[in-house]
Amino acid sequence: MAQNQTELLIDHLDRSLLGLGSAATEQLIGKDPEAAQEWHFIRTAVDAVQNAALYDQVSSVKKQWLAQTSTARPNGAIVRTIYRNVMRVAACVFLVAGGAALYKYTTATSSGLYEKYYSSYSLNASRGTERQDAIDQAYNNKEWKKVATLFTALKEKNNKSYFLAGIADLELKHPDDAIGKFQQIIAVNVQSGGDYFQDEAEYYLAMSWLAKNEPNEAMPLLEKIKANKDHLYHDKVMSMSFTDLKILEYKK
Repeated sequence: MAQNQTELLIDHLDRSLLGLGSAATEQLIGKDPEAAQEWHFIRTAVDAVQNAALYDQVSSVKKQWLAQTSTARPNGAIVRTIYRNVMRVAACVFLVAGGAALYKYTTATSSGLYEKYYSSYSLNASRGTERQDAIDQAYNNKEWKKVATLFTALKEKNNKSYFLAGIADLELKHPDDAIGKFQQIIAVNVQSGGDYFQDEAEYYLAMSWLAKNEPNEAMPLLEKIKANKDHLYHDKVMSMSFTDLKILEYKK
């Protein structure tokens, strides 16, 4: 690609970040495969830099570039010098960001994300003053095997007992059993039109899929929670790294 077109795309990126992108340049990107490829490369580099937490450094370089280009219109020799220096910095940043991205790709695992984002459910804090029974007490005492035993012995099971037993399964490293119980809650609510323990079941079902190394199953649930600001676990999901989740989906 000609240097002037490369400079045009870089300028378009700067102006786009300020909400002042050029419609003509967008048309060029849409019609010219070479321009589209170069634009994709530039955007990929920027995304990688942002993901590697290097935005502040790049922003500083950008401000220096804008300061030099706004104070005077340099001649061709100066333009080439400035452009060369900026591209050197960009190349270095891209290499560092690329290394960070490669490290993230190779180290991202479902079990790692599960350990990072899983936290045990607090029955008292989350469900107020409901009547305590034996399974509640065992749960609050973190007697996970006892919770499982009491659940099995129950003649009448409801969403709460299924949920507590599902958390116990997760704590005992039995994600398959937990998945079945959380899915049961969701199925009951679909049939009845209710929402008793619905939000909790959706979130911990997603955690169970991560524990089982099935990010493709977890992702739709997490996306659903992320899109619903009224969901009990919306803020928790918003704090997650969806970059890591996308990497895990790709690796599967």
